[in-house]
Amino acid sequence: MRAPYNDGKNIVLIGMPGSGKSTVGPILAQKTGMGFVDTDQLIKDADGRNLGDIVKEDGYERFLELQQQIITSKVFRNHVIATGGSVVKSESLMRYLKETGVAIYLDEDPVVLESRLDPGRRLARLKGQTFSDLYMERRPLYVRYADRIIDCIGKTADEIVQEIIENV
Repeated sequence: MRAPYNDGKNIVLIGMPGSGKSTVGPILAQKTGMGFVDTDQLIKDADGRNLGDIVKEDGYERFLELQQQIITSKVFRNHVIATGGSVVKSESLMRYLKETGVAIYLDEDPVVLESRLDPGRRLARLKGQTFSDLYMERRPLYVRYADRIIDCIGKTADEIVQEIIENV
């Protein structure tokens, strides 16, 4: 299958933790012949710590600054980019990502999202903020920045990949 873009554009996957970005991304990249990158992994590799540890030790605001610094220091062309759920907290970071690609919001039921998370997983969020609070804060931002919204409810990763391919 050919890549959906012949001009080097990226497909930027946005959505809540547990929405499938890191699962769908590699499958989409393989089926389209594009490269794949996970921005959470970029941050881990650059900093040497897990994201939850960065938030715990340095604070949420510092994590957001670090995320922006690391992602904007990279240039990707013809890649599927699985982003961390908090990228939408930065308008300038989203503008940067959208300059080189199309943003696809993987929309999933919040109950399903929360059930997919490992019990010990620390999310990038403010102290005391519940998963539900985080969802309610971020969902409007995902919708705002999305060029396309994929309803993932009840769909397999392969079905989601096929829908993305058909809609970009």
